[in-house]
Amino acid sequence: MAGITRVNGFGQYTTGTVRQTANLGFYKATVRSTSNGDNTPVDLQPLDDGASPELVELIVSGTNAVAHFTPTANAGVIALVVDNQGHTAASIAAIIEGLSGAGTDTIVEAADQLTFK
Repeated sequence: MAGITRVNGFGQYTTGTVRQTANLGFYKATVRSTSNGDNTPVDLQPLDDGASPELVELIVSGTNAVAHFTPTANAGVIALVVDNQGHTAASIAAIIEGLSGAGTDTIVEAADQLTFK
């Protein structure tokens, strides 16, 4: 039986990579509460109960995220999926740092993996 050799394609279905076909950006933000460099994360758990606009809601609406995930932990982490045409890691950090309760030592980085549990 003759074998078939692939001669075209673009090789972007490699395991271990984040691939998307829309203009979406995947970012991980670590929200920190101080601006003095001591890296204290904000516990986002009590800030998601729906009472008035709280920090999680403000981050999601401020970035106009199409999806987000906030783990049940006190590490200050929130994953955001946004329209990548209007955002960079630096612009998302600026939005978050401008919100009450977040400090200027917040870190935002492009996600290099997606985790589903």
